[in-house]
Amino acid sequence: MSNLESKYTLYNSIEQMLAPNVLSELLSNPVTHVDVHPMNGHSGLAGGQISYVDTNVGRLVLKQMSVRYDWMMFSSADHQCRSVALWQYGLLDQIHPRVEHEIIGCARDGEGWAILMNDLTGCVYSWDKPIPPEQIPVFLDSLAKIHATFWNNPSLKDTRLGLCDVAALIDQTSPTVAKEYVDGGLGVLPSWIHGGWQVMEDLLDPDVFAQMNNIMENRHPLLDALSRYPSTLLHGDYRADNLAYPNYPAVLDWQEASYALMTIDLAWFVQQDFVRESMGQTEVVKYYRRQLETYLHQCFNDTDWQAMLDLGFLVDALRSTCYTAYWYKQHAIENNIQDRDNHESKVKMRNQQVRDAMRWLAK
Repeated sequence: MSNLESKYTLYNSIEQMLAPNVLSELLSNPVTHVDVHPMNGHSGLAGGQISYVDTNVGRLVLKQMSVRYDWMMFSSADHQCRSVALWQYGLLDQIHPRVEHEIIGCARDGEGWAILMNDLTGCVYSWDKPIPPEQIPVFLDSLAKIHATFWNNPSLKDTRLGLCDVAALIDQTSPTVAKEYVDGGLGVLPSWIHGGWQVMEDLLDPDVFAQMNNIMENRHPLLDALSRYPSTLLHGDYRADNLAYPNYPAVLDWQEASYALMTIDLAWFVQQDFVRESMGQTEVVKYYRRQLETYLHQCFNDTDWQAMLDLGFLVDALRSTCYTAYWYKQHAIENNIQDRDNHESKVKMRNQQVRDAMRWLAK
């Protein structure tokens, strides 16, 4: 039985949340001026809208999203806005003080939602501003802390949170669903996903591509295998673009939050080139395991750990290989040989990862 209680109240509209008297209370400073304008050159790839909110006491960031135009919400049936729900019910506060979420307030936005955050512009990382090598262990530690905090937490099953399960995570990159919604007003991701799966057929070994397709069509063997292992709160998109370090680790954008196996987050994080180049995949995994076991006050046996690791990389392969394949093709078109070869290598690396994981599905 869930004991969740609402900790914060949603505002009825963006206008109400951004009223000077409300912002004065939220910011503990008298606000007399509010100006909202789009963040130039930036909008969520999934279709969300991001704006700056300038006030006389500083700048904030406003994110608006709706299941009507946001691919990640639509494809995972996020009708409750899980990123808002995690804040509303106080779960994100439980990762303090080791990790910050930077959310100030949330509101309904017609049929959608809006999140008001501290502005960390300049502190957020990206593919062209990677996390420095000395901070990679910091974010691995934060990931382990988040996972340990919510280890097998039954509250995460509460339907009011609307968290993804593994099936919903995989649905976000389903080639069948994506094909149906290419040019359907849900951002660029459906076309990337559809195009990526077409390229995957050429780059992956035939048996691996067939296995991945079979899992997309019938998830039960994978879900059965995952059910043998613990679940926790996953961020779901734990990568540079959602991480910041304004003198402390901050984790942003919980829109793909899930209740699932922790190594899915780990696999997503370690696939970033700069992570593997800085520490090496083996060392990243070792460090994360050590931190997680420390926070949990328990040790995994090596067989269970290997199974969880392999399954995490399998789910990650189903979620992200299509994007890598899509960019392989784009770089080939642009005659960018170095990036093309890098993306080709990353796609082909999935061959062994998928084969390694299939043994656990057969048990």
